[in-house]
Amino acid sequence: MTPALEVPHEQKSINEQEIINYYDDCQIDYEIVWHLKSKMCMHYGYWDNTTRRLRDALTNMNRKVAEFARITPGETILDAGCGVGGMSIFLARQYRCQTVGITLSEKQVRTATNNASKHEVALNCRFERQNYLATTFPDNSFDVVVGIESICYAHDKADFLREAFRVLKPGGRVMIADFFSNGVLPDTDEAQLMQKWTATWAIKSYADSNEFWEALPAVGFVNCRQQNVTDHVVKSIRRLYYSFFPGVIVTKLLQWVGIRNQTQTDNTWSTHYQYKAYQQNLWQYRFFCAEKPNV
Repeated sequence: MTPALEVPHEQKSINEQEIINYYDDCQIDYEIVWHLKSKMCMHYGYWDNTTRRLRDALTNMNRKVAEFARITPGETILDAGCGVGGMSIFLARQYRCQTVGITLSEKQVRTATNNASKHEVALNCRFERQNYLATTFPDNSFDVVVGIESICYAHDKADFLREAFRVLKPGGRVMIADFFSNGVLPDTDEAQLMQKWTATWAIKSYADSNEFWEALPAVGFVNCRQQNVTDHVVKSIRRLYYSFFPGVIVTKLLQWVGIRNQTQTDNTWSTHYQYKAYQQNLWQYRFFCAEKPNV
Protein backbone atom coordinates (compact mmCIF):
# COMPACT_ATOMS: atom_id res chain seq x y z
CA MET A 1 0.00 0.00 0.00
CA THR A 2 1.40 3.41 -0.99
CA PRO A 3 1.86 5.68 2.05
CA ALA A 4 -0.11 8.93 2.11
CA LEU A 5 1.75 12.03 1.02
CA GLU A 6 2.72 14.09 4.04
CA VAL A 7 3.64 17.74 4.21
CA PRO A 8 7.08 17.88 5.84
CA HIS A 9 7.69 19.30 9.28
CA GLU A 10 8.49 23.01 9.48
CA GLN A 11 11.78 23.99 11.06
CA LYS A 12 11.33 26.73 13.62
CA SER A 13 14.98 27.71 13.68
CA ILE A 14 17.96 26.91 11.50
CA ASN A 15 21.47 26.27 12.75
CA GLU A 16 24.75 25.19 11.21
CA GLN A 17 24.20 21.51 11.91
CA GLU A 18 20.87 21.50 10.10
CA ILE A 19 22.54 23.01 7.04
CA ILE A 20 25.32 20.42 7.21
CA ASN A 21 22.79 17.61 7.61
CA TYR A 22 20.81 18.85 4.62
CA TYR A 23 23.78 18.88 2.26
CA ASP A 24 25.36 15.69 3.57
CA ASP A 25 22.11 13.74 3.48
CA CYS A 26 20.87 15.14 0.16
CA GLN A 27 24.11 15.00 -1.81
CA ILE A 28 22.93 11.69 -3.24
CA ASP A 29 19.81 13.40 -4.64
CA TYR A 30 21.96 15.88 -6.55
CA GLU A 31 24.06 12.99 -7.83
CA ILE A 32 21.00 11.13 -9.10
CA VAL A 33 19.02 13.95 -10.75
CA TRP A 34 21.41 16.90 -11.14
CA HIS A 35 24.66 15.51 -12.65
CA LEU A 36 26.58 16.35 -9.48
CA LYS A 37 29.38 13.85 -10.04
CA SER A 38 30.16 15.09 -13.55
CA LYS A 39 29.25 18.80 -13.32
CA MET A 40 29.85 19.38 -9.58
CA CYS A 41 27.14 22.07 -9.50
CA MET A 42 24.36 22.40 -6.92
CA HIS A 43 22.60 25.34 -8.58
CA TYR A 44 19.69 25.75 -11.02
CA GLY A 45 21.76 26.31 -14.14
CA TYR A 46 21.30 29.04 -16.76
CA TRP A 47 19.27 28.33 -19.90
CA ASP A 48 19.50 30.41 -23.07
CA ASN A 49 19.09 29.86 -26.80
CA THR A 50 22.28 27.80 -26.94
CA THR A 51 21.35 25.47 -24.07
CA ARG A 52 19.84 22.08 -24.85
CA ARG A 53 20.55 19.95 -21.78
CA LEU A 54 20.64 20.46 -18.02
CA ARG A 55 24.33 19.58 -17.88
CA ASP A 56 25.00 22.40 -20.34
CA ALA A 57 22.87 24.82 -18.32
CA LEU A 58 24.92 24.01 -15.21
CA THR A 59 28.18 24.93 -16.92
CA ASN A 60 26.50 27.94 -18.48
CA MET A 61 25.56 29.33 -15.05
CA ASN A 62 29.20 29.23 -14.00
CA ARG A 63 30.13 31.08 -17.17
CA LYS A 64 27.41 33.73 -16.80
CA VAL A 65 28.31 34.39 -13.17
CA ALA A 66 31.98 34.80 -14.09
CA GLU A 67 31.05 37.20 -16.90
CA PHE A 68 28.71 39.28 -14.73
CA ALA A 69 31.42 39.52 -12.06
CA ARG A 70 33.94 40.49 -14.76
CA ILE A 71 36.41 37.91 -13.54
CA THR A 72 39.77 38.05 -15.30
CA PRO A 73 42.57 35.47 -15.52
CA GLY A 74 44.77 35.09 -12.48
CA GLU A 75 42.46 36.70 -9.90
CA THR A 76 42.10 35.30 -6.39
CA ILE A 77 38.56 34.11 -5.67
CA LEU A 78 36.70 33.22 -2.48
CA ASP A 79 33.92 30.76 -3.32
CA ALA A 80 31.55 31.30 -0.38
CA GLY A 81 29.44 28.18 0.06
CA CYS A 82 31.39 26.18 -2.49
CA GLY A 83 29.47 22.91 -2.38
CA VAL A 84 31.54 20.17 -4.01
CA GLY A 85 33.78 22.69 -5.75
CA GLY A 86 32.21 23.14 -9.18
CA MET A 87 32.57 26.92 -9.50
CA SER A 88 36.06 26.98 -8.00
CA ILE A 89 37.24 24.29 -10.39
CA PHE A 90 35.59 26.04 -13.35
CA LEU A 91 37.39 29.30 -12.54
CA ALA A 92 40.70 27.53 -12.05
CA ARG A 93 40.38 25.73 -15.38
CA GLN A 94 38.86 28.47 -17.52
CA TYR A 95 40.41 31.59 -15.97
CA ARG A 96 43.55 30.22 -14.26
CA CYS A 97 42.30 31.78 -11.02
CA GLN A 98 43.53 30.91 -7.56
CA THR A 99 40.43 29.86 -5.63
CA VAL A 100 39.55 29.13 -2.03
CA GLY A 101 36.23 27.38 -1.47
CA ILE A 102 34.60 27.36 1.94
CA THR A 103 31.70 25.31 3.25
CA LEU A 104 30.28 24.19 6.59
CA SER A 105 30.42 20.53 5.55
CA GLU A 106 33.55 18.43 6.03
CA LYS A 107 32.06 15.95 3.56
CA GLN A 108 31.91 18.66 0.92
CA VAL A 109 35.49 19.73 1.67
CA ARG A 110 36.66 16.17 1.03
CA THR A 111 34.58 15.79 -2.11
CA ALA A 112 35.67 19.17 -3.52
CA THR A 113 39.33 18.43 -2.80
CA ASN A 114 39.04 15.10 -4.61
CA ASN A 115 37.26 16.79 -7.52
CA ALA A 116 40.04 19.37 -7.86
CA SER A 117 42.63 16.59 -8.00
CA LYS A 118 40.58 14.66 -10.53
CA HIS A 119 40.39 17.73 -12.78
CA GLU A 120 44.10 18.51 -12.30
CA VAL A 121 43.66 21.91 -10.65
CA ALA A 122 44.63 20.97 -7.10
CA LEU A 123 47.43 23.54 -7.14
CA ASN A 124 44.91 26.30 -7.91
CA CYS A 125 42.05 25.24 -5.63
CA ARG A 126 41.92 24.97 -1.86
CA PHE A 127 38.89 23.99 0.20
CA GLU A 128 38.28 24.62 3.88
CA ARG A 129 35.54 24.24 6.46
CA GLN A 130 34.62 27.81 7.37
CA ASN A 131 31.56 29.95 7.96
CA TYR A 132 31.41 32.75 5.37
CA LEU A 133 29.98 35.10 8.01
CA ALA A 134 33.17 35.02 10.07
CA THR A 135 36.20 33.75 8.16
CA THR A 136 39.81 33.57 9.27
CA PHE A 137 41.14 35.36 6.19
CA PRO A 138 43.02 38.65 6.59
CA ASP A 139 41.57 41.92 5.39
CA ASN A 140 42.01 42.65 1.67
CA SER A 141 42.67 39.02 0.66
CA PHE A 142 40.56 38.44 -2.47
CA ASP A 143 39.80 40.04 -5.82
CA VAL A 144 36.31 38.51 -5.95
CA VAL A 145 33.92 36.87 -3.49
CA VAL A 146 31.36 34.65 -5.22
CA GLY A 147 28.24 33.09 -3.71
CA ILE A 148 25.97 30.96 -5.90
CA GLU A 149 22.73 29.87 -4.19
CA SER A 150 24.52 29.91 -0.86
CA ILE A 151 24.08 33.39 0.60
CA CYS A 152 20.41 32.58 1.20
CA TYR A 153 21.62 30.53 4.19
CA ALA A 154 22.75 33.62 6.11
CA HIS A 155 20.09 34.67 8.62
CA ASP A 156 21.00 38.31 8.01
CA LYS A 157 22.39 38.65 4.49
CA ALA A 158 24.03 41.97 5.40
CA ASP A 159 26.33 40.00 7.73
CA PHE A 160 27.68 38.20 4.68
CA LEU A 161 28.09 41.47 2.79
CA ARG A 162 30.08 42.98 5.66
CA GLU A 163 32.44 40.01 5.80
CA ALA A 164 32.84 40.02 2.01
CA PHE A 165 33.64 43.72 2.15
CA ARG A 166 36.32 43.07 4.77
CA VAL A 167 38.15 40.31 2.91
CA LEU A 168 37.96 41.97 -0.52
CA LYS A 169 40.89 43.98 -1.81
CA PRO A 170 40.17 47.61 -2.73
CA GLY A 171 38.48 47.47 -6.12
CA GLY A 172 37.38 43.87 -5.52
CA ARG A 173 33.88 42.63 -6.32
CA VAL A 174 31.22 40.62 -4.57
CA MET A 175 29.03 38.49 -6.84
CA ILE A 176 25.80 36.79 -5.76
CA ALA A 177 23.47 34.57 -7.79
CA ASP A 178 20.54 33.50 -5.68
CA PHE A 179 16.83 33.31 -4.88
CA PHE A 180 15.20 36.51 -3.63
CA SER A 181 11.78 37.15 -2.18
CA ASN A 182 9.59 39.36 -4.35
CA GLY A 183 7.79 41.69 -1.93
CA VAL A 184 6.16 38.93 0.14
CA LEU A 185 4.40 40.37 3.19
CA PRO A 186 4.82 38.65 6.57
CA ASP A 187 1.96 36.67 8.14
CA THR A 188 0.28 35.93 4.81
CA ASP A 189 -0.50 32.73 2.93
CA GLU A 190 2.26 33.69 0.52
CA ALA A 191 4.77 34.00 3.35
CA GLN A 192 3.69 30.61 4.67
CA LEU A 193 4.28 29.02 1.27
CA MET A 194 7.75 30.55 1.06
CA GLN A 195 8.52 29.32 4.58
CA LYS A 196 7.48 25.80 3.65
CA TRP A 197 9.93 25.95 0.75
CA THR A 198 12.87 27.40 2.66
CA ALA A 199 12.37 24.93 5.53
CA THR A 200 12.88 22.02 3.14
CA TRP A 201 16.37 23.37 2.35
CA ALA A 202 17.32 24.31 5.94
CA ILE A 203 17.06 28.03 5.08
CA LYS A 204 15.49 30.56 7.43
CA SER A 205 14.28 32.91 4.69
CA TYR A 206 15.25 34.53 1.42
CA ALA A 207 16.30 38.15 1.29
CA ASP A 208 13.87 40.63 -0.17
CA SER A 209 15.43 41.78 -3.46
CA ASN A 210 14.84 45.48 -2.79
CA GLU A 211 16.21 45.29 0.75
CA PHE A 212 19.30 43.42 -0.47
CA TRP A 213 19.87 46.06 -3.16
CA GLU A 214 19.73 48.78 -0.50
CA ALA A 215 22.08 46.83 1.78
CA LEU A 216 24.94 46.88 -0.74
CA PRO A 217 25.67 50.64 -0.58
CA ALA A 218 24.79 50.67 3.13
CA VAL A 219 27.68 48.27 3.75
CA GLY A 220 29.97 50.45 1.63
CA PHE A 221 29.86 48.90 -1.85
CA VAL A 222 29.81 51.07 -4.96
CA ASN A 223 29.05 50.54 -8.66
CA CYS A 224 26.28 48.13 -7.75
CA ARG A 225 24.61 46.17 -10.54
CA GLN A 226 21.76 43.69 -10.62
CA GLN A 227 19.90 41.60 -13.16
CA ASN A 228 16.71 39.57 -12.96
CA VAL A 229 17.55 36.25 -14.64
CA THR A 230 14.46 34.29 -13.54
CA ASP A 231 13.52 33.58 -17.16
CA HIS A 232 16.82 31.76 -17.54
CA VAL A 233 16.08 29.26 -14.75
CA VAL A 234 12.44 28.51 -15.64
CA LYS A 235 13.31 25.22 -17.33
CA SER A 236 14.96 24.04 -14.12
CA ILE A 237 12.00 25.23 -12.04
CA ARG A 238 9.69 23.10 -14.19
CA ARG A 239 12.09 20.17 -14.40
CA LEU A 240 12.19 19.95 -10.61
CA TYR A 241 8.40 20.21 -10.35
CA TYR A 242 7.82 17.42 -12.85
CA SER A 243 10.04 15.17 -10.72
CA PHE A 244 7.96 15.81 -7.58
CA PHE A 245 5.10 13.35 -7.97
CA PRO A 246 7.13 10.21 -8.73
CA GLY A 247 9.87 11.42 -6.42
CA VAL A 248 7.75 11.93 -3.32
CA ILE A 249 6.14 8.49 -3.64
CA VAL A 250 9.51 6.79 -4.01
CA THR A 251 11.16 8.75 -1.21
CA LYS A 252 8.32 8.04 1.24
CA LEU A 253 8.47 4.35 0.44
CA LEU A 254 12.23 4.34 0.98
CA GLN A 255 11.85 6.32 4.20
CA TRP A 256 9.25 3.81 5.37
CA VAL A 257 11.74 0.94 4.96
CA GLY A 258 14.57 2.95 6.52
CA ILE A 259 16.65 3.74 3.42
CA ARG A 260 15.91 7.48 3.35
CA ASN A 261 15.27 10.00 6.14
CA GLN A 262 13.02 12.99 6.80
CA THR A 263 15.59 15.51 5.52
CA GLN A 264 15.65 13.74 2.17
CA THR A 265 11.86 13.59 2.03
CA ASP A 266 11.68 17.31 2.80
CA ASN A 267 14.12 17.93 -0.06
CA THR A 268 11.72 16.20 -2.44
CA TRP A 269 8.91 18.49 -1.28
CA SER A 270 11.06 21.51 -2.15
CA THR A 271 10.45 20.81 -5.84
CA HIS A 272 6.72 21.30 -5.26
CA TYR A 273 6.95 24.45 -3.15
CA GLN A 274 9.46 26.27 -5.35
CA TYR A 275 7.16 25.83 -8.36
CA LYS A 276 4.00 26.91 -6.57
CA ALA A 277 5.79 30.00 -5.25
CA TYR A 278 7.10 30.75 -8.74
CA GLN A 279 3.58 30.52 -10.18
CA GLN A 280 2.48 33.19 -7.70
CA ASN A 281 5.47 35.43 -8.57
CA LEU A 282 6.71 35.27 -4.99
CA TRP A 283 10.41 34.99 -5.85
CA GLN A 284 12.97 35.89 -8.45
CA TYR A 285 16.40 34.61 -9.37
CA ARG A 286 18.83 37.54 -9.47
CA PHE A 287 22.45 38.41 -10.04
CA PHE A 288 23.97 41.13 -7.82
CA CYS A 289 27.48 42.48 -8.21
CA ALA A 290 29.17 45.39 -6.42
CA GLU A 291 32.67 46.77 -5.84
CA LYS A 292 34.66 47.70 -2.80
CA PRO A 293 35.90 51.31 -3.27
CA ASN A 294 39.38 51.43 -4.76
CA VAL A 295 40.96 53.73 -2.16
